[in-house]
Amino acid sequence: MRIFNRLSKNRSNEESLAPNPQLEVGNKATKRLIYAFMTICALVILLPLVWLFFSSMKTQADLTVNTWGPPKEWVFSNYAKAWKGSKIDTYMLNSIYVTFLTIIITIVTTTPISFVLARYNFKAKKIIYYTIIAGMMIPIHSAIIPLYMMVGKWEMYNNLSVLGLIYGAFRISISIFILESFMSSIPKELEECAFIDGCSVWKLFMKIIVPLSKDGIVTIAVLSVLACWNELLVSMLMLNKPELKTLPIGLIGFITEFNSEYTQLAAGIMMAIIPSILFYIFAQENIEKGMIAGAVKG
Repeated sequence: MRIFNRLSKNRSNEESLAPNPQLEVGNKATKRLIYAFMTICALVILLPLVWLFFSSMKTQADLTVNTWGPPKEWVFSNYAKAWKGSKIDTYMLNSIYVTFLTIIITIVTTTPISFVLARYNFKAKKIIYYTIIAGMMIPIHSAIIPLYMMVGKWEMYNNLSVLGLIYGAFRISISIFILESFMSSIPKELEECAFIDGCSVWKLFMKIIVPLSKDGIVTIAVLSVLACWNELLVSMLMLNKPELKTLPIGLIGFITEFNSEYTQLAAGIMMAIIPSILFYIFAQENIEKGMIAGAVKG
């Protein structure tokens, strides 16, 4: 009887562990729906890029007649004309400088603030945190008038460093929101072991917290790049000199009152989006780790 009971238990365990065909069918159907939805999303994102690429390879007459189809004749000279004729190299260098300055300001200011808010408890902690996070509800374009008046009062127009400072200031709230959540997920035991070994607060921050928060720092850096690389309105108000124009302002020059070079504009846009796409591709893994690790607090 004992042997029979054991055999029956083993059979019941095997039956419970056996795959359920209904669940498998449901899982397969769910996966197919997910893959179909992701394919549609990918097409929605890629089709405008493909159309933009086709437009950059057409002549002006071909674009007028054949707006949506592939080019009848591939015209690579549009890229050379856009690069040399509109000073895209100068505009791109200006955008790179402003973007680099924005990243530096964002990381240098938000990393220590996030460290203090994440690792220490004090009375005004929640008030300070929620006051900073409230800045996420204020978009940069809603502050154009006071920014324009303030910069004009201080006579700081046509200054790329001031533009980078403005961009960096408006990235502080979202960056602290991401980094604070990320640093809160780091185990407290590491901090205690570091203090036992004689580590100071500064060494704890620089040698333990910052390296472990690398993915979160890369995340806020990439988000800052994507935010300020394509920004147009604020830079148009702050920069008037042609040699100081950023890339979005320079691309507007292809469309004037008397002439519109849409094919060269498409070529210029293609060259403008390549750096941000490459930057995202190389930092994609760090972004995913930073967003996932910072989403759950231990």
